[in-house]
Amino acid sequence: MDLGMIGMMVGGWFATYVGNKLAEKFSLHLDDRYDLLTGAKAMAEDVKARLPRIRAVIQAAEGRPIRDPALAAWLRQLKDAAYEADDLLDEFEFKELHDKLHSKSKVSDFVTPAVKLLKHFIMSDDDLKNLKNLAGNLEKIYLDINYMEEQLKDYNSQQRSVTRETSSIIQDIVVGRDKERDLILDVLLHLADEPESSIKCGAGSSSYPSLGVLPIVGIGGVGKTALAQLIYNDERVARHFALRKWVYVFDYFDVKRISKELVYDSVHDGIPDDISLDGILGKVGDATRNKRFLFVLDDVWDETGSKWRELRGILTSGAKGSMVLVTTQSPVVAEVMGTMDPIELKSLQEDDYWILFEHCAFGEKILEKERREKLQTIGRKISEKLHGLPLAGKVLGSLLNSKLDEDYWKMILASEWWEHEYVLDNILPSLALSYEHLNANLKQCFAYCSIFPRGYVLEKDRLVQMWMAQGFIQNKSRVRMRMEDIGGQIFDELTSRYFFLPTLNDKHVMHDLIRELAVFVSLDECLVISDEKGEIPETIRHLTLRTDRLDAITDTCRLQNLRSILLFGDYDSERFYDFLDGMLKQSKSLRVLDLSYSSVKLKKLPDAISGLSHLRYLDVSCTKIKQLPKSFGRLCHLQVLRMRSCHLKRLPEDMNKLINLRHLYGEADTISLITGIGDLIDLQELEEFRVTKKRRHEIGELKGLRNLRRRLAIKNLENVNSKKEAMEAMLKDKEHLTALNLIKNLDPRSLPDAETEIFEGLQPHPSLKELSIKGYGGTRFPTWMVESKFLTNLEFISLDYCVRLESLPPLGQLPVLKELHLANMHAVKRIGREFYGDTGVAFPSLEVLKFNDFKECEEWLEADGAQFLPRLHIFYLQGCYKLWKVPLLFLTSSLVELRIGYCGDFGNALPGCLQSLTSLTDLRIRDYHFQVSLCLSNLSSLKYLELSNCPEMKLVGGGLQFLTTLESLDLTDCPKLIESSEPVQLHEQQGLRTLNGLTIADTVLLQNLWILLGSLPSLQWMRINWCHGMTNFTGEQELWFQQLTSLQELEINSCQSLESLPSSLKNFPSIRKLHILACPKDRCQRGGADWPKIAHIPFIRIDSETIQML
Repeated sequence: MDLGMIGMMVGGWFATYVGNKLAEKFSLHLDDRYDLLTGAKAMAEDVKARLPRIRAVIQAAEGRPIRDPALAAWLRQLKDAAYEADDLLDEFEFKELHDKLHSKSKVSDFVTPAVKLLKHFIMSDDDLKNLKNLAGNLEKIYLDINYMEEQLKDYNSQQRSVTRETSSIIQDIVVGRDKERDLILDVLLHLADEPESSIKCGAGSSSYPSLGVLPIVGIGGVGKTALAQLIYNDERVARHFALRKWVYVFDYFDVKRISKELVYDSVHDGIPDDISLDGILGKVGDATRNKRFLFVLDDVWDETGSKWRELRGILTSGAKGSMVLVTTQSPVVAEVMGTMDPIELKSLQEDDYWILFEHCAFGEKILEKERREKLQTIGRKISEKLHGLPLAGKVLGSLLNSKLDEDYWKMILASEWWEHEYVLDNILPSLALSYEHLNANLKQCFAYCSIFPRGYVLEKDRLVQMWMAQGFIQNKSRVRMRMEDIGGQIFDELTSRYFFLPTLNDKHVMHDLIRELAVFVSLDECLVISDEKGEIPETIRHLTLRTDRLDAITDTCRLQNLRSILLFGDYDSERFYDFLDGMLKQSKSLRVLDLSYSSVKLKKLPDAISGLSHLRYLDVSCTKIKQLPKSFGRLCHLQVLRMRSCHLKRLPEDMNKLINLRHLYGEADTISLITGIGDLIDLQELEEFRVTKKRRHEIGELKGLRNLRRRLAIKNLENVNSKKEAMEAMLKDKEHLTALNLIKNLDPRSLPDAETEIFEGLQPHPSLKELSIKGYGGTRFPTWMVESKFLTNLEFISLDYCVRLESLPPLGQLPVLKELHLANMHAVKRIGREFYGDTGVAFPSLEVLKFNDFKECEEWLEADGAQFLPRLHIFYLQGCYKLWKVPLLFLTSSLVELRIGYCGDFGNALPGCLQSLTSLTDLRIRDYHFQVSLCLSNLSSLKYLELSNCPEMKLVGGGLQFLTTLESLDLTDCPKLIESSEPVQLHEQQGLRTLNGLTIADTVLLQNLWILLGSLPSLQWMRINWCHGMTNFTGEQELWFQQLTSLQELEINSCQSLESLPSSLKNFPSIRKLHILACPKDRCQRGGADWPKIAHIPFIRIDSETIQML
């Protein structure tokens, strides 16, 4: 296909934004700048007057593939002028900012403010020349606007007349939808049997719960209509519903047309031309009254729901069990119309997709075996590129079916799908419907994503920041919102509409065909260059190099219009520096530069980067740069600077001149080098601030950073000398911070009262959710930590190394506290009722409580009648060596994880509490040296159990045999677990039949404790550690080994006395890995006495040496 004939794919997705920006900026400049030269003002007024009509033409062309050469060329001129205007306005702003920041002349100190203002507002000769050129270009374009407007109207009307239409007749095979089909049939055929109260009332249900509306939602081409046709024509459905109708709705929800099709068999059958809307709705009511009906509304796009509500009101007269089945690409439609959760269709699984693709590609044609196999091999590769989208499989399959030739199929495999007119005309309309229904802002944001290579993993924050850098995000509402929040909403909406697909790690990807749609609609704007050389069209504004070849760009003069450059290659550092330097000197309009994905190590950035006055996003992460240009501070438009893994030893002095910087990412050592960081008042994040006594590095630098969000760690608080100095940080005003970490290095010479005073000045905003304090040296906490009115929104607290603190603050009164970590409180000897606060329920929301290293604490008192920790799920008590009194009996059945280690003698409290922990899944007791008898029979949910170094511990009441859900067990150095000398005999069906992981030591093997474990039929890995007194495996132990039929991995560690491996190892076909550590190893080497026992094991490692890897 001749791409030149397509012309402008997006119809001005960027120009729409620039048109708006031009109108706003010219109004601002003309209203405020009374001193513009008369000629310049007249030109600017002329430009301003023409903008509304130009903007209207741009919006009329939005998103349409323009194939008329003259119209495409004119629109391209319009876009070029819009880009030029944007650069011009941006340059005006840059010069003003730069002059304000860098004007250091002493003479200026004696100039009056009015004269300074005049100096800033009078245009230079270059500015006047640029404005004149812009006005001239717009004048030429404007001469043809009447004709072009008419052309666009005609073109758009022709496009609207050609629409896709569906019917209820099944036209294609449906593969891989059995689950969804059965689910829908179950709803349709049994809705009448459900009590009305049980029907889920969604947003579309209103007061009509008896009318069921079930949406089928998914990306274009995923098979919604085909599934609906399958349901509609099912014999059971036909018998169940007295009335069935299928209506193709499409773009406009025409209530009158839809009603006519619901009533009459043909839209031309007996319908008076002058029938009113009320009249036709009345006929719908008559036709459906007391009848059970199924109506399918296919391809609905009305997101307001207003038209649907008109129709819905008349459908409530049907019999119970009546259903409306809706297919839509819009989750908003599904939410507005649905009375139950939608059926969400996703791409087909690989095997199902190949069945569909093969059927469409080969049909019923009979080929000789060899030829068919060759075509199948190529066909599988083609189908993999389509990633499970049924429509694409049907269209590409049909294309291949037209010519069952190997060379033709290979040509299709090597090409892009939009290069085929047939594919374009059959896939694009369906894929592009969702795109067409986006507003201009979302369209431009989506189209921009074509600059990312296929398979690229999208990170929400990065992408939003790039959109911001390009100026795509504007706040048009009166509600005050950050650009980042607006961008986040755009990202979320594109995700909800299936343009972005979420991954498991909270990132996103684009389906390959959706990415190709983005490529298609931005062909004249965005370009990804792979290994082949190629010219860069003059229209390209956003360029990605996914090649290691620096000669892939043949003409650097074509770079002058670029606004984005992303590099993904592996480059030679010296050659790359020269290449980058030349590129930056040409690309004066650059807004986004990302080097983070290029495998290159740079010592420094070229000085040319400081001349990029429009640059707003710079990512040099992982380039290992050591130095920024001295004039880097000139980049006063820069919003985002990413330099992770770049360990700079020195930064330019004027980094604080980057006054528009909103996001700064780098190593803490690097960020701490910025002098006067407090001048960057738009900064949204500062992960760590290190206080020093050096000028412009004091804690007062935080004062103006009121926009900080997320997390802030303040280190080296020992360099703060007074409460007054601490208050200069104004933490109390930072309402957007969610997490605060206050860190002070311990100083034995500091005065406790002085430290308390300093921390009084560090009071955070009440909205804070997470607070961590480390190294606090006061004997009591500041007021804001003690009184309940200050930090009522805290959900997480960590207090560490508060070594002088004698009692804990009343944290039990915090209403939403969910997680509490307390560690290294060496002066706390007693945890009393002051810990709970004055409340009827102490720690009402706490789910996680961890105590660690309370070395001097002896007793922990109960809550004295108050309800205590009602929602606790996880409890750790470790390193409390002297603790003997602890209210373990407060633990309730909500607890799922309990860890106790290195603590005092709890007496009967420990075995007593275990009786009630029926939901416990994880129990670990370590280094408990006191006599205790535990009964585990009530722990019916336990999955993980560790009993380690508990020399006096005994198991009673059946030992381990009732732990029927146990998956992992660690028994080490617990010699007295079995109280009786008689071994316990287990029934074959009892014991640890679900166990898949086991760690044991010599005490288990030498004292027959292994009999407790039973046959362990599910065991997959086992570790045998520290068997110092064991030389050989006994006959009974060998028999036990033979029952481990699922064992795949075996590790034997630190068994220095062991003379031979179990003989039964040679009969283990399941074992795949053997690792022997710190044991006699000669017998296990090739040719050694034990080698025949283990030679069949694929992977064998002895100490750090791999002996065998098959």
